[in-house]
Amino acid sequence: MTSTSDRSYVYTTYIRATPEQVFRALTTPEFTMQYWGGAELTSTWEVGSPLEAVHPDRDDFIGTILAVEPPHRLSYTFTGKAEEAAGRAPTTVEFTISPFGDEAVKLQVVHTGFTDDEQGAQDVRNVGEGWPAIFAALKTLLETGRPLPAPGHFAPRSPASTA
Repeated sequence: MTSTSDRSYVYTTYIRATPEQVFRALTTPEFTMQYWGGAELTSTWEVGSPLEAVHPDRDDFIGTILAVEPPHRLSYTFTGKAEEAAGRAPTTVEFTISPFGDEAVKLQVVHTGFTDDEQGAQDVRNVGEGWPAIFAALKTLLETGRPLPAPGHFAPRSPASTA
């Protein structure tokens, strides 16, 4: 059995938004599909409840909610369905949202629990590409009201019109 290591990935950005706006964007499927590569993050957002990133064209990720403290903290486990079926332990994602002056917030993600082997090293490299793209798209969406035009796996989807 492969053990987890002290490997972690930390990414921080600053967004012209309120903590409430950022927290809502992290937990509302109509928002997530516009910046999370088209995936709708669905959960009841209660500690212990399941989380699933739902995308019509691919399996994304699944997890379990570990902490929900609106609008300043959100944490969950993170794994793929194939990884779970293979018995790989999930990693942990924690977002912290704090005021940065009067008109902005500091948003930080700390992603931990990677295995101490080559697969864990590859996982860190993968999230090192994913989190900056997700945060850039989230920042663009909140600051401009429009999704970041992104290619391939990072492409946004628009929510269905309710009009």
